[in-house]
Amino acid sequence: MKGNNSSKFIEIHHARVHNLKNISLKIPLNKFIVVTGVSGSGKSSLAFDTLFAEGQRRYVESLSSYARQFLGRINKPEVDFIKGIPPAIAIEQKVNTRNPRSTVGTSTEIYDYLKLFYARIGKTISPVTGEIVKRQSVSDVLDYINSFTAGTRIIITAPLIQKNGRSILQEAELLMQQGFTRLETNNEILQIAELLEKGSDEFCNGICNIVIDRVSVDHDEDAQSRMADSVQTAFFEGHGTCLVKVFYNGEIVSRSFSIFLKQTG
Repeated sequence: MKGNNSSKFIEIHHARVHNLKNISLKIPLNKFIVVTGVSGSGKSSLAFDTLFAEGQRRYVESLSSYARQFLGRINKPEVDFIKGIPPAIAIEQKVNTRNPRSTVGTSTEIYDYLKLFYARIGKTISPVTGEIVKRQSVSDVLDYINSFTAGTRIIITAPLIQKNGRSILQEAELLMQQGFTRLETNNEILQIAELLEKGSDEFCNGICNIVIDRVSVDHDEDAQSRMADSVQTAFFEGHGTCLVKVFYNGEIVSRSFSIFLKQTG
């Protein structure tokens, strides 16, 4: 036995909205339908004042009574019945200036919404590594640290960023007041107190990093909690960037993590 063919159509019976005179028709679903005709033939009355109005009314009725109190009352269009109508979306009608480069997307402004839509659901692939470009989190940093054998020495740092025109020494003094005691530059760990005594910022002739924590890889729960707190602090102090230096097999392996979109690997 064949399925019910009525589910493949929107059925309108005796529509009498505005200048429609008892119009009855079937509109196929999942098709691109164009309603066309001369001015005053009832195109808008059928598409907007009948189909869209009834679809919107039924959607509003499906909401809770609490939600409906914030919405205006929508009257039922003058029609005997409409069957098979799904929730409806209407695009605002407006007159645009003619532009040879305009498309349906730009004229109706759907293009702007599609850009936002695909930006949220899409995945960016790096053309260099072929891997997904994604935001990184504290758990990503911990997974990287835990990939090394127990006992491996790790330094968790954050880039020292000069703010409000302050010098490196002024930033170092503020960091010391916050409880930080060390800076790292050119793979060398320096005491902030000693740097302040010298009164010169020549030590930082390249990139300076705030030493957040120095730990050894340990899968104990307390150690994992400590590393997670340190990584979170690094992201905060580094304005979204955390730097991890691993002393492995006599070499220093460095890796940068970012809570902003960044290529992995």
